[in-house]
Amino acid sequence: MRRIGSSFLRAVLPLALLAASAPAVGRAQEGKRVALVVGNNTYPMAPLRNAVNDARLMDQALRSAGFRTILVENASKSALEEAAAEFLQQLGPDDTALFFYAGHGVQIENENFLVPVDFAAASSVIQAKFRCFSMAQLLDALKNRPRRTIIILDACRSNPVAQSQSLEAGLAQPQNAGKESYIAYSTGPGQVAADNPNGRDSWFTEALADLIGQKDLTLEDVFTRVRSRVGSETGGKQTPWSISSLSSKFYFHPPANADSEVDPSMAEKWMGEARLREQRQDWAEAIGLVEQVLRKKPGGTLEAMAAHKLPYLKARSEAEARYEASDFAAAAALDRQALEIDPFALDAAFQGVNGYLLADRLPDAIGLLQQIRSRGTTASLESANAMLKALAEAEPAAGKVLETGIPQPPPVEEVMSGTRFHVPDFDAGARYLLSTPVDLARWGKEVTAALTPPAPPPAPASASPEPAEPVAALSEAELKVAQAFLHVEIVPSEDTRDIAIRRIGGANRAPAESGSIQILGPKGEMAVLMNDRALARQVPANVSLPVGKYEFRTVEAGRVLSRETVEITAGGTSMLTIRRQP
Repeated sequence: MRRIGSSFLRAVLPLALLAASAPAVGRAQEGKRVALVVGNNTYPMAPLRNAVNDARLMDQALRSAGFRTILVENASKSALEEAAAEFLQQLGPDDTALFFYAGHGVQIENENFLVPVDFAAASSVIQAKFRCFSMAQLLDALKNRPRRTIIILDACRSNPVAQSQSLEAGLAQPQNAGKESYIAYSTGPGQVAADNPNGRDSWFTEALADLIGQKDLTLEDVFTRVRSRVGSETGGKQTPWSISSLSSKFYFHPPANADSEVDPSMAEKWMGEARLREQRQDWAEAIGLVEQVLRKKPGGTLEAMAAHKLPYLKARSEAEARYEASDFAAAAALDRQALEIDPFALDAAFQGVNGYLLADRLPDAIGLLQQIRSRGTTASLESANAMLKALAEAEPAAGKVLETGIPQPPPVEEVMSGTRFHVPDFDAGARYLLSTPVDLARWGKEVTAALTPPAPPPAPASASPEPAEPVAALSEAELKVAQAFLHVEIVPSEDTRDIAIRRIGGANRAPAESGSIQILGPKGEMAVLMNDRALARQVPANVSLPVGKYEFRTVEAGRVLSRETVEITAGGTSMLTIRRQP
Protein backbone atom coordinates (compact mmCIF):
# COMPACT_ATOMS: atom_id res chain seq x y z
CA MET A 1 0.00 0.00 0.00
CA ARG A 2 1.34 3.43 -0.93
CA ARG A 3 1.86 5.64 2.12
CA ILE A 4 0.95 9.31 1.83
CA GLY A 5 3.35 11.86 3.28
CA SER A 6 2.13 14.30 5.89
CA SER A 7 3.05 17.30 3.72
CA PHE A 8 0.91 15.88 0.90
CA LEU A 9 -2.06 15.41 3.25
CA ARG A 10 -1.64 18.98 4.46
CA ALA A 11 -1.93 20.14 0.85
CA VAL A 12 -4.96 18.03 -0.14
CA LEU A 13 -7.12 17.76 3.00
CA PRO A 14 -7.90 21.49 3.34
CA LEU A 15 -9.51 21.30 -0.11
CA ALA A 16 -11.75 18.44 0.98
CA LEU A 17 -12.64 20.12 4.26
CA LEU A 18 -13.46 23.41 2.52
CA ALA A 19 -15.67 21.73 -0.07
CA ALA A 20 -17.42 19.54 2.49
CA SER A 21 -18.28 22.51 4.67
CA ALA A 22 -20.11 24.41 1.91
CA PRO A 23 -23.66 25.22 3.09
CA ALA A 24 -26.56 23.46 1.40
CA VAL A 25 -29.23 25.49 -0.38
CA GLY A 26 -32.75 25.69 0.97
CA ARG A 27 -34.80 27.21 3.74
CA ALA A 28 -37.10 25.47 6.14
CA GLN A 29 -40.41 26.94 7.19
CA GLU A 30 -39.88 26.42 10.92
CA GLY A 31 -36.85 26.15 13.13
CA LYS A 32 -35.73 25.14 16.56
CA ARG A 33 -36.35 26.86 19.91
CA VAL A 34 -33.33 28.27 21.72
CA ALA A 35 -33.33 30.03 25.10
CA LEU A 36 -30.71 31.83 27.16
CA VAL A 37 -31.73 31.80 30.85
CA VAL A 38 -29.81 33.89 33.41
CA GLY A 39 -30.30 34.22 37.19
CA ASN A 40 -28.14 36.51 39.36
CA ASN A 41 -28.23 36.42 43.19
CA THR A 42 -24.78 37.03 44.61
CA TYR A 43 -24.40 40.80 44.29
CA PRO A 44 -21.83 42.36 46.64
CA MET A 45 -24.49 44.94 47.54
CA ALA A 46 -28.18 44.08 47.79
CA PRO A 47 -27.98 40.31 47.07
CA LEU A 48 -31.16 38.56 45.97
CA ARG A 49 -32.79 35.36 47.21
CA ASN A 50 -34.94 34.18 44.31
CA ALA A 51 -33.26 35.04 41.00
CA VAL A 52 -31.26 31.80 40.61
CA ASN A 53 -34.30 29.76 41.64
CA ASP A 54 -36.34 31.70 39.06
CA ALA A 55 -33.80 30.89 36.34
CA ARG A 56 -33.77 27.18 37.21
CA LEU A 57 -37.59 27.07 37.23
CA MET A 58 -37.77 28.77 33.83
CA ASP A 59 -35.06 26.52 32.43
CA GLN A 60 -37.11 23.47 33.38
CA ALA A 61 -40.35 24.96 31.98
CA LEU A 62 -38.73 25.94 28.69
CA ARG A 63 -37.00 22.59 28.20
CA SER A 64 -40.36 20.87 28.67
CA ALA A 65 -41.69 23.17 25.92
CA GLY A 66 -39.05 22.02 23.45
CA PHE A 67 -36.43 24.73 23.98
CA ARG A 68 -32.71 24.07 23.84
CA THR A 69 -31.53 26.08 26.85
CA ILE A 70 -28.33 27.75 28.01
CA LEU A 71 -28.54 28.25 31.78
CA VAL A 72 -26.18 30.76 33.46
CA GLU A 73 -26.16 31.43 37.20
CA ASN A 74 -24.54 34.36 39.04
CA ALA A 75 -22.98 35.70 35.86
CA SER A 76 -20.19 38.24 35.70
CA LYS A 77 -20.22 40.67 32.79
CA SER A 78 -17.79 38.55 30.79
CA ALA A 79 -19.86 35.41 31.48
CA LEU A 80 -22.98 37.24 30.29
CA GLU A 81 -21.25 38.31 27.09
CA GLU A 82 -19.89 34.81 26.39
CA ALA A 83 -23.32 33.25 26.99
CA ALA A 84 -24.96 35.82 24.71
CA ALA A 85 -22.44 35.03 21.96
CA GLU A 86 -23.13 31.28 22.30
CA PHE A 87 -26.87 31.99 22.24
CA LEU A 88 -26.66 34.11 19.07
CA GLN A 89 -24.44 31.60 17.28
CA GLN A 90 -27.06 28.88 17.68
CA LEU A 91 -29.82 30.91 16.01
CA GLY A 92 -30.94 30.51 12.42
CA PRO A 93 -33.45 32.48 10.32
CA ASP A 94 -36.35 30.11 11.15
CA ASP A 95 -35.75 29.76 14.88
CA THR A 96 -37.49 31.11 17.97
CA ALA A 97 -35.12 32.91 20.37
CA LEU A 98 -36.06 33.46 24.03
CA PHE A 99 -34.02 35.41 26.58
CA PHE A 100 -35.00 35.25 30.27
CA TYR A 101 -33.22 37.24 32.96
CA ALA A 102 -33.81 37.35 36.72
CA GLY A 103 -31.67 39.73 38.74
CA HIS A 104 -30.97 43.43 39.08
CA GLY A 105 -31.60 45.74 36.12
CA VAL A 106 -31.42 49.49 35.70
CA GLN A 107 -32.33 52.10 33.12
CA ILE A 108 -29.66 54.66 32.26
CA GLU A 109 -30.64 57.54 29.97
CA ASN A 110 -33.72 55.62 28.80
CA GLU A 111 -31.68 52.50 27.98
CA ASN A 112 -31.94 49.21 29.86
CA PHE A 113 -28.91 47.51 31.41
CA LEU A 114 -28.63 44.22 33.29
CA VAL A 115 -26.38 44.23 36.34
CA PRO A 116 -23.72 41.48 36.52
CA VAL A 117 -22.71 40.05 39.89
CA ASP A 118 -19.20 41.57 39.60
CA PHE A 119 -20.58 45.10 39.25
CA ALA A 120 -18.44 47.58 41.20
CA ALA A 121 -19.69 50.92 42.41
CA ALA A 122 -19.44 53.45 39.57
CA SER A 123 -18.47 57.10 39.93
CA SER A 124 -20.34 58.25 36.80
CA VAL A 125 -23.21 57.31 34.54
CA ILE A 126 -20.80 56.47 31.71
CA GLN A 127 -18.79 54.17 33.97
CA ALA A 128 -22.00 52.46 35.14
CA LYS A 129 -22.97 51.78 31.51
CA PHE A 130 -19.68 50.10 30.73
CA ARG A 131 -19.88 47.92 33.84
CA CYS A 132 -23.37 46.61 32.96
CA PHE A 133 -24.73 44.44 30.17
CA SER A 134 -26.60 46.44 27.49
CA MET A 135 -30.01 45.11 26.47
CA ALA A 136 -30.00 47.46 23.47
CA GLN A 137 -26.92 45.70 22.07
CA LEU A 138 -28.53 42.29 22.54
CA LEU A 139 -31.72 43.43 20.81
CA ASP A 140 -29.69 44.84 17.92
CA ALA A 141 -27.84 41.53 17.55
CA LEU A 142 -31.14 39.64 17.52
CA LYS A 143 -32.67 41.78 14.77
CA ASN A 144 -33.24 39.78 11.57
CA ARG A 145 -31.43 36.74 13.03
CA PRO A 146 -34.21 34.44 14.34
CA ARG A 147 -37.75 34.21 13.03
CA ARG A 148 -39.17 35.52 16.31
CA THR A 149 -37.69 36.91 19.53
CA ILE A 150 -39.14 36.68 23.05
CA ILE A 151 -37.52 38.75 25.82
CA ILE A 152 -38.64 38.23 29.45
CA LEU A 153 -37.06 40.37 32.16
CA ASP A 154 -37.72 39.81 35.84
CA ALA A 155 -35.29 42.63 36.57
CA CYS A 156 -37.51 45.41 37.88
CA ARG A 157 -36.38 45.09 41.50
CA SER A 158 -35.34 48.18 43.43
CA ASN A 159 -31.54 48.17 43.66
CA PRO A 160 -28.69 50.35 44.92
CA VAL A 161 -27.16 50.78 41.46
CA ALA A 162 -29.98 53.13 40.49
CA GLN A 163 -30.03 54.78 43.88
CA SER A 164 -26.30 55.50 43.97
CA GLN A 165 -26.40 57.23 40.58
CA SER A 166 -29.73 59.03 41.11
CA LEU A 167 -31.17 57.05 38.19
CA GLU A 168 -34.78 56.22 37.49
CA ALA A 169 -36.07 53.04 39.08
CA GLY A 170 -37.32 50.07 37.08
CA LEU A 171 -36.79 49.47 33.36
CA ALA A 172 -37.39 51.72 30.36
CA GLN A 173 -39.72 50.80 27.54
CA PRO A 174 -37.57 49.23 24.77
CA GLN A 175 -36.80 51.53 21.85
CA ASN A 176 -35.31 49.04 19.37
CA ALA A 177 -37.21 45.79 19.80
CA GLY A 178 -37.51 45.11 16.06
CA LYS A 179 -40.08 43.13 14.13
CA GLU A 180 -41.51 39.77 15.23
CA SER A 181 -40.64 40.36 18.88
CA TYR A 182 -42.42 39.97 22.21
CA ILE A 183 -41.02 41.74 25.28
CA ALA A 184 -42.33 41.25 28.80
CA TYR A 185 -41.37 42.79 32.16
CA SER A 186 -42.35 41.55 35.59
CA THR A 187 -43.91 44.97 36.17
CA GLY A 188 -44.54 48.13 34.15
CA PRO A 189 -41.79 50.41 32.79
CA GLY A 190 -40.47 52.76 35.47
CA GLN A 191 -41.92 50.64 38.27
CA VAL A 192 -40.24 48.28 40.73
CA ALA A 193 -41.24 44.90 42.15
CA ALA A 194 -40.38 43.09 45.36
CA ASP A 195 -38.38 39.83 45.42
CA ASN A 196 -41.19 37.85 47.14
CA PRO A 197 -39.46 37.37 50.52
CA ASN A 198 -42.00 34.71 51.51
CA GLY A 199 -41.45 32.37 48.55
CA ARG A 200 -38.78 30.38 46.75
CA ASP A 201 -39.46 32.15 43.41
CA SER A 202 -40.68 35.61 42.41
CA TRP A 203 -44.43 35.98 41.98
CA PHE A 204 -43.92 36.74 38.29
CA THR A 205 -41.67 33.79 37.40
CA GLU A 206 -43.66 31.35 39.52
CA ALA A 207 -46.84 32.23 37.62
CA LEU A 208 -45.06 32.31 34.25
CA ALA A 209 -43.40 28.89 34.60
CA ASP A 210 -46.68 27.33 35.70
CA LEU A 211 -48.64 28.77 32.75
CA ILE A 212 -45.93 27.92 30.20
CA GLY A 213 -46.52 24.28 31.15
CA GLN A 214 -50.23 24.44 30.28
CA LYS A 215 -51.37 23.34 26.84
CA ASP A 216 -53.51 25.21 24.33
CA LEU A 217 -52.31 28.67 25.48
CA THR A 218 -50.81 31.17 23.06
CA LEU A 219 -47.98 33.42 24.23
CA GLU A 220 -50.50 36.24 24.64
CA ASP A 221 -52.83 33.96 26.63
CA VAL A 222 -49.96 33.05 28.97
CA PHE A 223 -49.12 36.66 29.81
CA THR A 224 -52.75 37.70 30.14
CA ARG A 225 -53.11 35.06 32.86
CA VAL A 226 -49.74 35.93 34.41
CA ARG A 227 -50.88 39.55 34.78
CA SER A 228 -54.10 38.45 36.44
CA ARG A 229 -52.38 36.05 38.87
CA VAL A 230 -49.54 38.39 39.87
CA GLY A 231 -51.92 41.30 40.35
CA SER A 232 -54.08 39.17 42.63
CA GLU A 233 -51.14 37.79 44.67
CA THR A 234 -49.60 41.25 45.22
CA GLY A 235 -52.85 43.04 45.97
CA GLY A 236 -52.56 45.06 42.78
CA LYS A 237 -49.10 46.41 43.66
CA GLN A 238 -47.41 44.64 40.72
CA THR A 239 -48.79 44.30 37.19
CA PRO A 240 -46.61 42.56 34.56
CA TRP A 241 -46.25 44.44 31.28
CA SER A 242 -45.66 43.30 27.69
CA ILE A 243 -45.44 44.68 24.17
CA SER A 244 -45.67 42.63 20.96
CA SER A 245 -45.03 42.95 17.24
CA LEU A 246 -45.61 39.25 16.48
CA SER A 247 -47.67 38.61 13.35
CA SER A 248 -48.61 35.01 14.18
CA LYS A 249 -49.58 32.93 17.21
CA PHE A 250 -46.93 31.17 19.24
CA TYR A 251 -47.65 28.20 21.51
CA PHE A 252 -45.30 26.83 24.14
CA HIS A 253 -47.39 23.62 23.98
CA PRO A 254 -49.65 23.53 20.89
CA PRO A 255 -53.21 22.17 21.24
CA ALA A 256 -53.76 18.45 20.73
CA ASN A 257 -55.59 19.18 17.48
CA ALA A 258 -52.97 21.65 16.24
CA ASP A 259 -52.47 19.62 13.08
CA SER A 260 -55.94 20.52 11.86
CA GLU A 261 -56.77 23.77 13.66
CA VAL A 262 -53.43 25.57 13.84
CA ASP A 263 -51.45 24.26 10.87
CA PRO A 264 -52.96 21.90 8.30
CA SER A 265 -49.54 21.17 6.80
CA MET A 266 -47.67 20.22 9.99
CA ALA A 267 -45.98 17.21 8.38
CA GLU A 268 -44.62 19.42 5.60
CA LYS A 269 -43.23 21.82 8.20
CA TRP A 270 -41.59 18.94 10.05
CA MET A 271 -39.87 17.91 6.82
CA GLY A 272 -38.79 21.50 6.23
CA GLU A 273 -37.40 21.69 9.75
CA ALA A 274 -35.62 18.36 9.22
CA ARG A 275 -33.92 19.81 6.13
CA LEU A 276 -32.69 22.74 8.18
CA ARG A 277 -31.36 20.41 10.87
CA GLU A 278 -29.65 18.37 8.14
CA GLN A 279 -27.93 21.49 6.78
CA ARG A 280 -26.58 22.20 10.26
CA GLN A 281 -25.62 18.55 10.71
CA ASP A 282 -27.96 18.16 13.67
CA TRP A 283 -28.44 14.53 12.71
CA ALA A 284 -30.32 13.38 15.82
CA GLU A 285 -32.90 16.15 15.55
CA ALA A 286 -33.30 15.66 11.79
CA ILE A 287 -33.84 11.92 12.28
CA GLY A 288 -36.41 12.56 15.02
CA LEU A 289 -38.40 14.96 12.82
CA VAL A 290 -38.43 12.59 9.84
CA GLU A 291 -39.56 9.73 12.08
CA GLN A 292 -42.31 12.04 13.34
CA VAL A 293 -43.48 12.56 9.75
CA LEU A 294 -43.52 8.83 9.12
CA ARG A 295 -45.54 8.21 12.29
CA LYS A 296 -48.13 10.69 11.05
CA LYS A 297 -48.38 8.74 7.74
CA PRO A 298 -49.23 11.71 5.49
CA GLY A 299 -49.15 9.52 2.38
CA GLY A 300 -48.19 10.61 -1.13
CA THR A 301 -44.87 12.10 -2.12
CA LEU A 302 -44.25 13.54 1.37
CA GLU A 303 -44.26 10.15 3.05
CA ALA A 304 -42.16 8.68 0.23
CA MET A 305 -39.66 11.52 0.66
CA ALA A 306 -39.44 10.92 4.42
CA ALA A 307 -38.99 7.17 3.94
CA HIS A 308 -36.17 7.84 1.46
CA LYS A 309 -34.51 10.46 3.67
CA LEU A 310 -34.40 8.46 6.92
CA PRO A 311 -31.70 5.89 5.96
CA TYR A 312 -29.62 8.69 4.47
CA LEU A 313 -29.70 10.67 7.72
CA LYS A 314 -28.86 7.60 9.77
CA ALA A 315 -25.87 6.85 7.54
CA ARG A 316 -24.60 10.43 7.89
CA SER A 317 -25.09 10.37 11.66
CA GLU A 318 -23.19 7.10 12.06
CA ALA A 319 -20.47 8.33 9.68
CA GLU A 320 -19.89 11.37 11.87
CA ALA A 321 -19.66 9.17 14.97
CA ARG A 322 -17.11 6.88 13.30
CA TYR A 323 -15.11 9.91 12.11
CA GLU A 324 -15.01 11.35 15.64
CA ALA A 325 -13.72 7.96 16.83
CA SER A 326 -10.91 8.19 14.19
CA ASP A 327 -12.29 5.16 12.34
CA PHE A 328 -11.88 6.98 9.03
CA ALA A 329 -12.35 4.04 6.69
CA ALA A 330 -15.68 3.09 8.30
CA ALA A 331 -16.79 6.74 8.25
CA ALA A 332 -15.99 7.04 4.55
CA ALA A 333 -17.87 3.81 3.77
CA LEU A 334 -20.95 5.22 5.53
CA ASP A 335 -20.63 8.49 3.62
CA ARG A 336 -20.46 6.47 0.40
CA GLN A 337 -23.59 4.61 1.52
CA ALA A 338 -25.33 7.96 2.04
CA LEU A 339 -24.21 9.01 -1.44
CA GLU A 340 -25.76 5.88 -2.93
CA ILE A 341 -29.09 6.86 -1.33
CA ASP A 342 -28.80 10.50 -2.47
CA PRO A 343 -26.45 10.72 -5.48
CA PHE A 344 -26.36 14.52 -5.22
CA ALA A 345 -25.28 14.73 -1.57
CA LEU A 346 -22.01 16.47 -2.38
CA ASP A 347 -21.15 17.23 1.25
CA ALA A 348 -21.34 13.48 2.02
CA ALA A 349 -19.10 12.81 -0.99
CA PHE A 350 -16.46 15.30 0.13
CA GLN A 351 -16.57 13.95 3.69
CA GLY A 352 -16.07 10.48 2.25
CA VAL A 353 -13.05 11.74 0.30
CA ASN A 354 -11.72 13.12 3.57
CA GLY A 355 -12.10 9.77 5.31
CA TYR A 356 -10.50 7.77 2.52
CA LEU A 357 -7.52 10.14 2.36
CA LEU A 358 -6.97 9.83 6.10
CA ALA A 359 -7.27 6.04 5.78
CA ASP A 360 -4.68 6.08 2.95
CA ARG A 361 -7.16 4.67 0.42
CA LEU A 362 -6.48 6.83 -2.62
CA PRO A 363 -8.39 4.74 -5.24
CA ASP A 364 -11.59 5.02 -3.16
CA ALA A 365 -11.08 8.77 -2.72
CA ILE A 366 -10.58 9.17 -6.48
CA GLY A 367 -13.76 7.18 -7.12
CA LEU A 368 -15.79 9.60 -5.01
CA LEU A 369 -14.17 12.57 -6.74
CA GLN A 370 -15.27 11.10 -10.07
CA GLN A 371 -18.86 11.02 -8.81
CA ILE A 372 -18.59 14.64 -7.70
CA ARG A 373 -17.35 15.58 -11.17
CA SER A 374 -20.32 13.83 -12.74
CA ARG A 375 -23.04 15.20 -10.50
CA GLY A 376 -21.65 18.30 -8.83
CA THR A 377 -22.23 21.99 -9.39
CA THR A 378 -19.66 24.13 -11.15
CA ALA A 379 -17.97 25.06 -7.86
CA SER A 380 -17.91 21.42 -6.69
CA LEU A 381 -16.47 20.30 -10.02
CA GLU A 382 -13.64 22.81 -9.70
CA SER A 383 -12.92 21.72 -6.12
CA ALA A 384 -12.80 18.06 -7.20
CA ASN A 385 -10.49 18.93 -10.11
CA ALA A 386 -8.14 20.82 -7.79
CA MET A 387 -7.96 17.82 -5.46
CA LEU A 388 -7.37 15.39 -8.34
CA LYS A 389 -4.58 17.61 -9.63
CA ALA A 390 -2.92 17.50 -6.19
CA LEU A 391 -3.49 13.75 -5.86
CA ALA A 392 -1.95 13.09 -9.28
CA GLU A 393 1.48 13.62 -7.72
CA ALA A 394 1.00 10.45 -5.66
CA GLU A 395 -1.54 8.49 -7.73
CA PRO A 396 -1.37 8.51 -11.57
CA ALA A 397 -5.02 7.39 -11.75
CA ALA A 398 -6.06 10.85 -10.56
CA GLY A 399 -4.32 12.45 -13.53
CA LYS A 400 -6.06 10.05 -15.92
CA VAL A 401 -9.44 11.13 -14.56
CA LEU A 402 -8.59 14.76 -15.32
CA GLU A 403 -7.59 13.82 -18.86
CA THR A 404 -11.12 12.61 -19.60
CA GLY A 405 -12.32 16.21 -19.58
CA ILE A 406 -15.42 17.71 -17.98
CA PRO A 407 -18.34 15.25 -17.90
CA GLN A 408 -21.77 16.27 -19.11
CA PRO A 409 -24.13 17.30 -16.29
CA PRO A 410 -27.06 14.99 -15.53
CA PRO A 411 -30.52 15.99 -16.81
CA VAL A 412 -32.47 18.36 -14.60
CA GLU A 413 -35.20 15.75 -14.09
CA GLU A 414 -32.60 13.58 -12.36
CA VAL A 415 -31.19 16.47 -10.34
CA MET A 416 -34.63 17.41 -9.04
CA SER A 417 -36.18 13.97 -8.75
CA GLY A 418 -39.73 14.09 -7.47
CA THR A 419 -40.36 17.53 -8.97
CA ARG A 420 -43.38 17.79 -11.27
CA PHE A 421 -42.20 19.43 -14.48
CA HIS A 422 -44.59 21.18 -16.91
CA VAL A 423 -47.56 20.58 -14.59
CA PRO A 424 -48.50 23.16 -11.91
CA ASP A 425 -48.67 21.52 -8.47
CA PHE A 426 -51.92 23.15 -7.39
CA ASP A 427 -52.36 20.74 -4.46
CA ALA A 428 -49.08 21.82 -2.84
CA GLY A 429 -49.95 25.45 -3.47
CA ALA A 430 -53.34 25.07 -1.83
CA ARG A 431 -51.81 23.39 1.23
CA TYR A 432 -49.28 26.18 1.56
CA LEU A 433 -51.94 28.89 1.34
CA LEU A 434 -53.99 27.18 4.03
CA SER A 435 -51.11 27.48 6.49
CA THR A 436 -49.60 30.75 5.23
CA PRO A 437 -52.19 33.10 3.73
CA VAL A 438 -50.72 35.65 1.32
CA ASP A 439 -52.07 38.51 -0.74
CA LEU A 440 -51.86 36.93 -4.20
CA ALA A 441 -52.73 40.14 -6.02
CA ARG A 442 -49.86 42.04 -4.39
CA TRP A 443 -47.36 39.23 -4.94
CA GLY A 444 -48.48 38.88 -8.54
CA LYS A 445 -47.75 42.54 -9.21
CA GLU A 446 -44.35 42.31 -7.49
CA VAL A 447 -43.29 39.20 -9.40
CA THR A 448 -44.41 40.71 -12.71
CA ALA A 449 -42.52 43.93 -11.95
CA ALA A 450 -39.37 42.03 -10.97
CA LEU A 451 -39.38 39.92 -14.14
CA THR A 452 -40.27 42.73 -16.56
CA PRO A 453 -37.20 44.52 -17.95
CA PRO A 454 -37.21 48.34 -18.11
CA ALA A 455 -38.69 49.84 -21.26
CA PRO A 456 -36.05 50.87 -23.83
CA PRO A 457 -35.54 54.63 -24.33
CA PRO A 458 -37.71 56.16 -27.10
CA ALA A 459 -36.06 56.34 -30.49
CA PRO A 460 -35.23 59.81 -31.90
CA ALA A 461 -38.02 61.30 -34.01
CA SER A 462 -35.88 61.22 -37.13
CA ALA A 463 -34.97 57.57 -36.83
CA SER A 464 -37.09 55.05 -38.63
CA PRO A 465 -38.46 52.40 -36.27
CA GLU A 466 -36.94 48.96 -36.59
CA PRO A 467 -39.35 46.12 -37.26
CA ALA A 468 -40.30 44.33 -34.06
CA GLU A 469 -39.08 40.77 -33.64
CA PRO A 470 -41.92 38.26 -33.76
CA VAL A 471 -42.58 36.67 -30.36
CA ALA A 472 -42.62 32.89 -30.59
CA ALA A 473 -45.94 31.35 -29.70
CA LEU A 474 -46.05 29.25 -26.54
CA SER A 475 -46.41 25.53 -26.91
CA GLU A 476 -49.52 23.83 -25.53
CA ALA A 477 -47.59 22.68 -22.43
CA GLU A 478 -46.15 26.17 -21.89
CA LEU A 479 -49.58 27.74 -22.33
CA LYS A 480 -51.04 25.57 -19.54
CA VAL A 481 -48.27 26.61 -17.19
CA ALA A 482 -48.47 30.27 -18.24
CA GLN A 483 -52.14 30.35 -17.25
CA ALA A 484 -51.21 29.45 -13.68
CA PHE A 485 -50.43 32.19 -11.14
CA LEU A 486 -46.64 31.82 -11.17
CA HIS A 487 -45.20 30.34 -14.33
CA VAL A 488 -41.50 29.64 -14.35
CA GLU A 489 -39.15 27.06 -15.81
CA ILE A 490 -35.79 25.60 -14.80
CA VAL A 491 -33.01 26.02 -17.38
CA PRO A 492 -29.23 25.67 -17.58
CA SER A 493 -27.43 28.81 -16.36
CA GLU A 494 -25.39 30.09 -19.31
CA ASP A 495 -22.33 27.88 -19.93
CA THR A 496 -22.08 26.37 -16.44
CA ARG A 497 -23.41 23.18 -14.86
CA ASP A 498 -25.70 25.20 -12.58
CA ILE A 499 -29.40 25.78 -13.11
CA ALA A 500 -31.57 28.88 -12.92
CA ILE A 501 -35.28 29.66 -12.73
CA ARG A 502 -36.89 31.99 -15.24
CA ARG A 503 -40.34 32.93 -16.40
CA ILE A 504 -41.92 30.89 -19.20
CA GLY A 505 -41.10 32.61 -22.48
CA GLY A 506 -38.31 34.54 -20.80
CA ALA A 507 -36.00 33.91 -23.75
CA ASN A 508 -38.29 36.03 -25.93
CA ARG A 509 -38.08 39.09 -23.70
CA ALA A 510 -35.82 42.05 -24.31
CA PRO A 511 -32.36 41.52 -22.77
CA ALA A 512 -31.37 43.55 -19.73
CA GLU A 513 -28.69 46.23 -20.07
CA SER A 514 -25.20 44.79 -20.01
CA GLY A 515 -21.53 45.64 -20.03
CA SER A 516 -18.36 43.60 -20.05
CA ILE A 517 -15.39 42.76 -17.86
CA GLN A 518 -11.87 42.26 -19.16
CA ILE A 519 -9.80 39.86 -17.05
CA LEU A 520 -6.06 40.43 -17.36
CA GLY A 521 -3.11 38.61 -15.86
CA PRO A 522 -0.51 35.93 -16.55
CA LYS A 523 -1.68 33.57 -19.28
CA GLY A 524 -2.79 30.08 -18.36
CA GLU A 525 -5.43 28.03 -16.59
CA MET A 526 -6.96 29.91 -13.69
CA ALA A 527 -10.52 29.64 -12.34
CA VAL A 528 -12.33 32.98 -12.06
CA LEU A 529 -15.50 32.73 -9.98
CA MET A 530 -18.26 35.33 -10.02
CA ASN A 531 -20.51 35.15 -6.94
CA ASP A 532 -19.25 31.54 -6.53
CA ARG A 533 -20.18 30.68 -10.15
CA ALA A 534 -17.50 29.84 -12.71
CA LEU A 535 -16.99 32.76 -15.08
CA ALA A 536 -13.77 31.85 -16.90
CA ARG A 537 -11.14 29.13 -16.86
CA GLN A 538 -8.45 30.88 -18.89
CA VAL A 539 -6.74 34.25 -18.49
CA PRO A 540 -6.92 36.66 -20.25
CA ALA A 541 -10.67 36.67 -20.93
CA ASN A 542 -13.47 39.07 -21.84
CA VAL A 543 -17.00 38.30 -20.63
CA SER A 544 -20.31 40.13 -21.16
CA LEU A 545 -22.47 40.52 -18.01
CA PRO A 546 -25.71 42.23 -16.98
CA VAL A 547 -25.36 45.56 -15.21
CA GLY A 548 -24.67 45.21 -11.46
CA LYS A 549 -22.05 44.65 -8.77
CA TYR A 550 -20.32 41.27 -8.57
CA GLU A 551 -17.70 39.65 -6.35
CA PHE A 552 -14.90 37.97 -8.33
CA ARG A 553 -12.53 35.39 -6.86
CA THR A 554 -9.54 33.89 -8.60
CA VAL A 555 -8.58 30.34 -7.63
CA GLU A 556 -5.48 28.43 -8.69
CA ALA A 557 -4.58 24.95 -7.40
CA GLY A 558 -7.19 25.27 -4.67
CA ARG A 559 -5.76 28.59 -3.42
CA VAL A 560 -7.64 31.91 -3.59
CA LEU A 561 -5.33 34.42 -5.31
CA SER A 562 -7.61 37.45 -5.23
CA ARG A 563 -11.06 38.64 -4.17
CA GLU A 564 -12.52 41.86 -5.58
CA THR A 565 -15.90 43.54 -6.11
CA VAL A 566 -16.38 45.08 -9.56
CA GLU A 567 -19.30 47.09 -10.90
CA ILE A 568 -20.50 46.42 -14.46
CA THR A 569 -21.96 49.50 -16.15
CA ALA A 570 -24.22 49.67 -19.20
CA GLY A 571 -22.11 49.61 -22.36
CA GLY A 572 -18.89 49.93 -20.36
CA THR A 573 -15.85 47.70 -19.92
CA SER A 574 -14.55 47.05 -16.41
CA MET A 575 -11.05 45.72 -15.69
CA LEU A 576 -9.96 42.93 -13.35
CA THR A 577 -6.19 42.40 -13.07
CA ILE A 578 -4.88 39.18 -11.50
CA ARG A 579 -1.41 38.85 -10.03
CA ARG A 580 0.11 35.60 -8.87
CA GLN A 581 1.42 35.69 -5.34
CA PRO A 582 5.17 35.00 -4.99
